[in-house]
Amino acid sequence: MKNDIQLWVFNSFIGNPKGFKLIVNQFGWAKGAAIVLKMQLDMLLNNPFNAINVNRIDICWKERLSQKQILPAFILYDTLISKGYSIDESVLAVENVVTGVANEFLKFTVPAIKQQDIKSRGLADRKKMFSKIVDRFPNTFGTLSVDENEAYHFTVDACLFAAYCKQLGYENLGPIFCKADKMYFDQHQPNVEFNRVDTLAMNGKPCDFSFNLVEPNIIAKG
Repeated sequence: MKNDIQLWVFNSFIGNPKGFKLIVNQFGWAKGAAIVLKMQLDMLLNNPFNAINVNRIDICWKERLSQKQILPAFILYDTLISKGYSIDESVLAVENVVTGVANEFLKFTVPAIKQQDIKSRGLADRKKMFSKIVDRFPNTFGTLSVDENEAYHFTVDACLFAAYCKQLGYENLGPIFCKADKMYFDQHQPNVEFNRVDTLAMNGKPCDFSFNLVEPNIIAKG
């Protein structure tokens, strides 16, 4: 229930307004408003998840929230295709909106990580703190570990976003959902150096998130 409320608050006051603004900025008021209106109708009448949820009574909270998060991207893509935009144009437009909204979601979800706060905690408390952050992302299933250098690693063995893209025929959108992560950490978490080589959406390999705590000026110098 807590996760549902958090997502509702984000969508209502941050995510949806941000998405609308990005669409209007890209297509203009008239076309943008028409696109958003069609999206609203299609999310009610042509929801692609209806086909895979039919007769299911065992949809877990992670599936439910992941579907809510990713649905607008699928609908925006379909709307643009139906309006005559090319696949490349549609993908670029979806990427612009998804990365913009995702960046806001990460700012909303992930607290500022300060090195002095981390150092004041024991290893168990540090891992507990990062585990709570990881648990706020309903689309991921993975393991969190800490190495001898106290770098934090989150290996995602299953991602509902990547799975839904493949299952519903939106594989070309999959990598978009991976792009906002580095953007967010580079811009908003100066105490954290973020690295990731593989993702399930891009090359089918488990997402190998790595987080190293560093002094802010180390990143700035790079």
